[in-house]
Amino acid sequence: MKLTLSAMQWAMFTLAGSIVAPLAIGQAYGMSAQEIGEFVQRTLFVMGIVALMQTWRGHRLPIMEGPAVLWWGVFLLFGTMAPALGQEPRSILPALGLGLVFSGILFGLMSVCGWITVIRRLFTPAVIGTYFLLLVAQMSGPFISGILSAKENPFDWKGPAISIATLVLSLGLARSSKPFLRNYSVLIAIIFGWSLFQLCGLNQQAGGAWDAVFTLPGVWSFGWPEWNGGILFTSAIVTVLLLSNMIASMEAVGQVIGRTDRGNEKRSGLIMGASQTLSAVFSTVGFVPLSYTAGFIMTTRMKEKLPFILGNLFLVVISFFPAVTGLFASIPVSVGYASMFLSFVNMLGMGLREISRGGLDERQVYIVGISLMIGIGCMFLPASFFLAVPPFLSPLLSNGLLMGVGTCLLLDRLVRREEKVQSYL
Repeated sequence: MKLTLSAMQWAMFTLAGSIVAPLAIGQAYGMSAQEIGEFVQRTLFVMGIVALMQTWRGHRLPIMEGPAVLWWGVFLLFGTMAPALGQEPRSILPALGLGLVFSGILFGLMSVCGWITVIRRLFTPAVIGTYFLLLVAQMSGPFISGILSAKENPFDWKGPAISIATLVLSLGLARSSKPFLRNYSVLIAIIFGWSLFQLCGLNQQAGGAWDAVFTLPGVWSFGWPEWNGGILFTSAIVTVLLLSNMIASMEAVGQVIGRTDRGNEKRSGLIMGASQTLSAVFSTVGFVPLSYTAGFIMTTRMKEKLPFILGNLFLVVISFFPAVTGLFASIPVSVGYASMFLSFVNMLGMGLREISRGGLDERQVYIVGISLMIGIGCMFLPASFFLAVPPFLSPLLSNGLLMGVGTCLLLDRLVRREEKVQSYL
């Protein structure tokens, strides 16, 4: 019973955090309800397969895979730009497929050449702590907006009220004195919020009507890959940035479960390359290990790999049954945000502890302070600014998390330890 509940909690948590991307991208590209349902099906299939591959032969950690925010942003960016270039948004999708294949090849090369091991040495306590703090800062806006359904039109107070109730319940259960309620707080919160949405008639199915009971995920649904120099260049930048994301996720989860060995970088990178290629073949957005899995493990205290493996097997299995996929994909986005809220709060604590582990001297404060200012500042750049910069720079400049971490990596190498901060002011 315990194993079943733990596996189901992993599956539900993964679903809640991954459904938003295919829904948003599908709507941006004008896909029908049926096409969005198929998009969700392919997303769950590839996501589950990649997580199992990483657990078996890659980093061997219980790290949830999910649509990479960077790839998500690239899909939306080029889809928005297509009309301005006199193209239909869907005509961009084959080129994005080639971009994913290119990214997979780059990941393979970086792994074989040993670059991942070299890059991992750059992730000092200051860099890792800054990453966690910026992650919480970047996601706080979408979380509050999602819980309150701020973008819904017309606005209905019932949805936000249920989401807030779900949030309060999850926070209360996480602090319960009873281990069962504490360990399964996320699962209980999702079921609670999802059920209330159903009772109030607010839930929507994430796919169209299905004729077949059993279907295999389609391949090359976006069309055969096509050449686009700008997208390939953007893919190269995204690949390097996803590499840092992967390393940070491995560091975070490794610390939470008490595993500190660092011998899996090459295998993890190779499977990341396979992940990007599979995403192209099955026409979905690229995936990356999600660092907020560490917060989830801290909240639920589930460090075992078996429930994680079974949860991802469940996702792969239900991806073959469209009706079941549509049912689970109908988990309200706002409920997903509410149930994951505490996991991100725990990431804040990890960031503060990590920075403290490296010492709070003047040099550390100087580096972290500048990195946070630049990273958080980039999060507030207006959309009009990105119309004036080259498209391949937009994914970088619009991502305050990566701008801040990049600044921290640079300063951590340039600022000598013996110098005082006064010499820089």
